[in-house]
Amino acid sequence: MNGEEPRRGTGEGELDPVRRAAFARELMRALAAHCPGSRAELRGSLARGTSDAYSDVDLAWTVPGDRFDACLASVREVLEAVRPLDSLRTDPESRDSRERRLVFAAFRGLPLFWRVDLEIAASPAARGEGRSAAHGDDWSPYASALANAVAATKAVLRGQPQNARGLLERGLRRAGAPDGPSGRWFDDICRLAGTAAAREPALSPLADRVLRLAGSHLAQLLWWTFPAGVRERVDELVLAGRDIQAVHAMRESGIEPRPGLHLCMDVLTGRHHALADRMPPPPRHDVDTLVAAAGALPRAPVAVEAVWDGDTQGWIVVLTAVPARPWEGVALADFRIGEAGTGEAVRTGRELAERLGVPFRFAAPDEPDVDAPPLVGRPGLNAGPGAMMVGCDSKRSPGSGWPKPSPRMPTPLDPPTADPG
Repeated sequence: MNGEEPRRGTGEGELDPVRRAAFARELMRALAAHCPGSRAELRGSLARGTSDAYSDVDLAWTVPGDRFDACLASVREVLEAVRPLDSLRTDPESRDSRERRLVFAAFRGLPLFWRVDLEIAASPAARGEGRSAAHGDDWSPYASALANAVAATKAVLRGQPQNARGLLERGLRRAGAPDGPSGRWFDDICRLAGTAAAREPALSPLADRVLRLAGSHLAQLLWWTFPAGVRERVDELVLAGRDIQAVHAMRESGIEPRPGLHLCMDVLTGRHHALADRMPPPPRHDVDTLVAAAGALPRAPVAVEAVWDGDTQGWIVVLTAVPARPWEGVALADFRIGEAGTGEAVRTGRELAERLGVPFRFAAPDEPDVDAPPLVGRPGLNAGPGAMMVGCDSKRSPGSGWPKPSPRMPTPLDPPTADPG
């Protein structure tokens, strides 16, 4: 597994709660319409309003006692009419009950996390004895083990490693695996899926889906594989803006095999999202300070230019001062671009240029473009129709030799050059 998003159509990475809610409503309408006098309703976290993106769909279908057997016999047909099924299995503990049955349904094209647990209850209790007509596949310990693999993945993603360990222990035991969980979550989940498929080859398609599911969350599974002390250290470094050192800490965590650079970068991106509400606000650039910095350059600036740069967290606009020949951009300030767009960078750049009495130029103010042409006047190039020029008639205009600045912005891809401490 390489951590890529799952292939289109698998549904493993499309955890949209709105989509899940619409699907649940469609199921309830189909169940209630199939049996007049019945009632279908939500149960569990969806009913309580405490669900998250990983929550499954718990439903209760209460049917008249004299229709209990008929509803059990037709449940596959009703569910298939809503969406094709991958599997439908009956809980062995309730399979002979005349009051309630619990069935587990997995639907094609929906995330494995969104399994439907449907309780079918008779009110009043159905008459008769013994087991009614079969309506689901025979119970399989290996299918149950795969369900444990999915539930363990969910527990890790929720930050519940102890629950995940218990689920994996039971799943590996059911599948007949020789060893228990190792704490390397991705490896353990893959081992469980592979063992179940080897014991019952008919489950190979489901096991493949479990593998794709784990692969689509590889970075999060790796995060919870790191020891607690490493996770704390990485978060400290991220909050301090020391991304390179955070990646170094992950790679030197002692986990074998050593996690790759690109996977650690994916983990880093996840930590930036997770810690967003604790990250310090971006610096506000004081124009007086920038004017002083420009004035301290060995050569007086003849222009101010905004250029695009970026790192693993997104796009950045860098304000540079362009001194007289030899042309070379000197980075003065950078602005991380979020929902507010480039407005602050443009306003600051324009004011700085006006204070210095030089032109201001932004070749691509509307969208990121690291290949935008250099400043106007260089042989064979021009600003292009979208360039923003201010004060180009300045007496300090450099004329025909303005180059494109090339500020050096460090990114987490650069290896540490000193002790990362």
